[in-house]
Amino acid sequence: MSELLKIKQVDQLTETLALKALDADVVKKANNLSDVNATSARTNLNLYSKTEVDTMVLGAKNAFNVADNAGKTALTGLKVTDRVFVNDDGDTKWALYIVTAVTTGTGATSTFKKLADEDLFTNALSAAAVKASYESNADTYAFNGVYKGKLDKITIATNIDIDAVKNNASSALANAATAQTTANTANTAASAAQTSANNANTAAASAQTTANNAQTAAAAAQATANLKEDAFTIENENFTGLNGAANTDIPLNLSRATRAGFVVQVFFNGLRVKNVVNVAGSNSLTFRVPYITEVSDDIMIIYTS
Repeated sequence: MSELLKIKQVDQLTETLALKALDADVVKKANNLSDVNATSARTNLNLYSKTEVDTMVLGAKNAFNVADNAGKTALTGLKVTDRVFVNDDGDTKWALYIVTAVTTGTGATSTFKKLADEDLFTNALSAAAVKASYESNADTYAFNGVYKGKLDKITIATNIDIDAVKNNASSALANAATAQTTANTANTAASAAQTSANNANTAAASAQTTANNAQTAAAAAQATANLKEDAFTIENENFTGLNGAANTDIPLNLSRATRAGFVVQVFFNGLRVKNVVNVAGSNSLTFRVPYITEVSDDIMIIYTS
């Protein structure tokens, strides 16, 4: 390449660079970055300005700690938003103030607003407040004396194997199922027994008819005996409206006292009762039958007075 050609290329490059130096998009060293848009640059770089940083740390830079209200009044150089921590707010408890207005910058001519004090936190953390706050959460419940009383009845002297308790409960459940099956079988047997009892009741009704006939005959015989009454009288009394469980004593009061030397006879629906207790000279007696005594049952007493 000739020297002349080299010189021309260098001249062209110099002219191009000179034109670029005049371009508005080029940052010039001599301007000390004054041609850069600071706001746009900070936004692009995600940076805070000095003013923004000073605003954010203003509170931290302007905080005061004094012993009492006299110390707060004696402060100087105060500005709006300054915070003042007073260790004794006149009641031996701390308080936190913020400056809301200033005149000369002294505490004596400034306006303070109390942000918080010790009583606020103490009251907010009272037992009642904590309890109410806790119980306002989901799935929390008030614990009262009734629940405590129930828990006090649970005494655990040693560690308990919950798995063993579960296994025992499962075994108990299986045993309960077996017991249920047995109970069902017993219920079936009871139903069969009821059927038998119903049949027996039918038979008893037939026997009652027979007993009634016998009673009629006995009444006739009694009438004959009354005609031959000598030194004693045969009494015949009927009772209804009694009730009682099977195999339990049923008390009765006769119209007359029983005579010694004679057996008191008790008929239950025409059947003579074996278990009769009576004291001669008394008009009270008891009898016992292996049936439930109902108000419709007919009880006939034959005795000598």
